[in-house]
Amino acid sequence: MAWMITAEDRHESVMLRQDKALMARMWEWELSLQDRILAAGSLRTDDGATPVGSLMILDVASRAEAEAIWATDPATLAGMRQPPVIRFWNPAILQGEVQP
Repeated sequence: MAWMITAEDRHESVMLRQDKALMARMWEWELSLQDRILAAGSLRTDDGATPVGSLMILDVASRAEAEAIWATDPATLAGMRQPPVIRFWNPAILQGEVQP
């Protein structure tokens, strides 16, 4: 099952995003989940330059599992994110291929 999680950054997150140690912990965390991540990345302003949030699509068994994983995100724990929106995602087309 696929669960899409989006979260906007808090206004004060600009300073947190400049914390190289925090960003390194977040990347290590994402890599540790690589086998359960269908997609992940920052949401950005229309020019693609400024991060304003995060998107992650997890392949996990339940919403509870997606919530539990998100709750361990170092950036979330540091206060970077607004409360997330979590939705079941039913992929119709994935990587250019129609899904069954």
